[in-house]
Amino acid sequence: TNSPTPQQFAAAATMAQRWEELRKRARTLENDVDVKLAQLNKMTGNGRSVLSSPSSTSSSSSTDRQQLFTGMCDGLERVIGQLQECNDEMCSLVEGSSGAGWAANPAVTHTVRRHRDILRDYGSEYKRARENIQAQLQREFLLAGASPSSPDGSCLNNRVRASDMYYREQDHISSCDRLIDDQIAIAVSTKENLSKQGMNLKGISRRMHDLAQKYPAIGSIMSKIQNKKRKDAIIMAAVVSTCLIFTLFYLMH
Repeated sequence: TNSPTPQQFAAAATMAQRWEELRKRARTLENDVDVKLAQLNKMTGNGRSVLSSPSSTSSSSSTDRQQLFTGMCDGLERVIGQLQECNDEMCSLVEGSSGAGWAANPAVTHTVRRHRDILRDYGSEYKRARENIQAQLQREFLLAGASPSSPDGSCLNNRVRASDMYYREQDHISSCDRLIDDQIAIAVSTKENLSKQGMNLKGISRRMHDLAQKYPAIGSIMSKIQNKKRKDAIIMAAVVSTCLIFTLFYLMH
């Protein structure tokens, strides 16, 4: 066998170093996305969001809130895009270094998959938060002409608060539905795996029975093995029982 050349060792070391750099960068970007998502989610938290203010009926404040929301979305999309590029480069690096020892480590494949799952979860959460805030902005723009002190404005504000509660409750129910669907999928998959294993065991037992009938010598050997197991079990039980009896007798006297 041909041993690796120094150039190949150097290339593998360079690839491993690049992998560590990409992994650290992915973690940094994920932390950045997490912070920006938390800031974005605060815009709809606690019943009254930072989008709603006492001067929310003015067109200038509505424009400011829309610009704030747009800026936060642009920043988040930029960081998520950078994280996507980092994940793609990590995947390409592992696929291109499949022959290297570090790339063959199962932990590397697990790390790539985990970063992909994190990116997918961040994308889903960002989409949900963006749609919720967009819907809230649209409602505020529709209600911008009504004064909060007027009867119509008070009634509309009550409707907005009630609709916000309904939307949050709907989000909670949707999250529970997704969790239940995931658990059901896991249970179904487990049931299918157990069924396959049971079928395999039945097939093995049937083949062993066929072999025992086809070759009587094998059946005789298996019978002797079973008898030997029973004898060993009986002897072990007798020894343990005798030891327990002598122990009890010694303790009592």
